Amino acid sequence: MEIGDPIIEVASAAALGRTLGEAECDLKSIRRGSARVPRFFVESLPADFDKRMAVDKRKRMFIRTVLPLILKANEEVLAERRRLVSIEEQLSSSHYIHPIDLFWLEQLAEKYRVSPDDFATLLRRVDAVSPTVALAQSIEESGWGRSRFARLGNALFGQRVWSESGGFVPEERAEGETFAVRAFDSLLDSVRGYVLNLNRHYAYADFRHMRAQMRANATELDGGRLSETLVNYSERRWGYVEAIRKLIASNRLEQFENARLATEPVAMNDTLVASR
Repeated sequence: MEIGDPIIEVASAAALGRTLGEAECDLKSIRRGSARVPRFFVESLPADFDKRMAVDKRKRMFIRTVLPLILKANEEVLAERRRLVSIEEQLSSSHYIHPIDLFWLEQLAEKYRVSPDDFATLLRRVDAVSPTVALAQSIEESGWGRSRFARLGNALFGQRVWSESGGFVPEERAEGETFAVRAFDSLLDSVRGYVLNLNRHYAYADFRHMRAQMRANATELDGGRLSETLVNYSERRWGYVEAIRKLIASNRLEQFENARLATEPVAMNDTLVASR
């Protein structure tokens, strides 16, 4: 988080609605590209977010909550990418890297599971994900934030762990399976984990390849096309891909592809907000 970024802690769905209203996150203007996404971040969904509410209201609240988190995680990855590019340029011109940068590069390579001298692979992995795809997957995996994994474990993307102590056991888990749905300390940590997963797991090599092609052609990311590379994300395979594509189309999520965070944090008076 940037210094001064509001961290929003809410006790109920009603409180979340009031706080989002105070932040003045206008989705219509963001869709048109005439406004930026307010720079505030919800710590966790309230436990009662599964209570009955109008469908359109739930959708707006969920998108207004999750979109800033996706953009924040992308912002962090792009900062890593800029430093990586700078180090590569230093090497190509002088063959020298400052020890601090060398240490940082080694840490980055370990994080992305790549050799520190393999800049081509690093640049393919250290990159932002499509906000369109991330929104659609968070909706599909969390049921618009209603799942107990999302409400009680900040798990927006259904990521698995093979230790029940690290997450929640799905009620529908098949006999003999040992996985759990991973729990996170915050919603932002869940988004960060998802972005890292797409960026380094072998199952999503096709995603990274298509994204790199789009970058090379100087075109914006196409969430609809990128979603076709996620056949390995779910046991439903192509059925899952089709569900993601339908969510994108029916909710016009592609209109958020070029959304950007505001440069300054939101000034808020709610007592539930703390800065750190």
